[in-house]
Amino acid sequence: MIRISDKSLCSGCTACVSSCPVQCIVMRRDREGFDYPVANPDLCVKCGLCERVCPMLRPKDMKEPMAAYAVRCEAQMEGASSGGVFPLLAKEFLSEGGIVCGAALDPDCTVVHCAVEDDAGLAALKGSKYAQSELYSIFEDVLSELTDGRQVLFSGTPCQVAGLNAYLGKKKEGLVTVDIACHGVPSPGLWEKYRKAVERRHGASLKSVDFRDRSEGWRHYNIRYDFQEKSVTVPRAKDPYLALFLQDMTLRPSCYGCRLRGGCSGSDITLSDLWSVAETAPEMNDDRGVSGVLINTEKGSELYEKIAVNLAGQKVAVEQVRKDNGGFAGEIAVPERREEFFKGVHSAVDLPKYMTSFIVRKPLHVRIYRNIRRQLSTLKRRMKK
Repeated sequence: MIRISDKSLCSGCTACVSSCPVQCIVMRRDREGFDYPVANPDLCVKCGLCERVCPMLRPKDMKEPMAAYAVRCEAQMEGASSGGVFPLLAKEFLSEGGIVCGAALDPDCTVVHCAVEDDAGLAALKGSKYAQSELYSIFEDVLSELTDGRQVLFSGTPCQVAGLNAYLGKKKEGLVTVDIACHGVPSPGLWEKYRKAVERRHGASLKSVDFRDRSEGWRHYNIRYDFQEKSVTVPRAKDPYLALFLQDMTLRPSCYGCRLRGGCSGSDITLSDLWSVAETAPEMNDDRGVSGVLINTEKGSELYEKIAVNLAGQKVAVEQVRKDNGGFAGEIAVPERREEFFKGVHSAVDLPKYMTSFIVRKPLHVRIYRNIRRQLSTLKRRMKK
């Protein structure tokens, strides 16, 4: 029976919940706002399946990618976080009658995993969502579709892909998985509290959120809150939710020493921002976004070849894709004030103000330098139009 005594060993992937033959495991939210599996000992039949499918207890060895690319799809750039590769992969899958699973925002802006079967639904899966997604029954849904002979493209974080692979075992005929270069996932419970505080501050309900608004450029993205009557864009350094996520304060405990990122999830393709673009592909260094693509399996290679004709870019070294991207890092240092931060979240009268007090500000000279770079980047982009 699964028991979580060390939270750094649970990624919240739900493989154990989905695998339990007597459905005695449920996910429950802790004080930090993360979900963990809890088993009912009175219903448990002690089959041990929950522990056998746990990817954190049985991590795979790192697998080196077969190939790497620096690319973008001009037709899919709008609404994408980087080079528009994922929507192109998804459209290829949909055109062949398959279904696509990924993270979307539901009507109250909770991040959830869902399945779509047409281009209209695909729009909701585009772009980054900076909160750990609710998986609900998505693993069982994928298995049901595969059993019926459908082709399924599943995208998610490395731990979600690893969890799905562990749950399915050998029943993966027709499945292609895409994971992202992930440096960690912030608390969904904190996101719920924070977005409600944003709604109270503006006196309106949120309609949507763009966690990577690129109106000032790909490198200098901000966060945009869309209400019914207006949109509000906040610089990422001044939005406490985004700033603390980028400073690793609000990550799940398992993220700091994640055993599943960097080629250990079993994904067919890995997508990332190509932050090393200035030296890797200088001709594409225009601050509009470039994707780093790692092909991990023959299955991933076959799908990539189908869309390659619609991509601009080049083949590059694997290390060039990994360079300067925290999503491929090893262990991440736990911020000194992390425990203090989460202890005070529930009692905070003004949550945004409380969160702002934990932001570590860069030295003045660094902020001035970055501001000049941002303005120059904006000027260059305008001159090209």
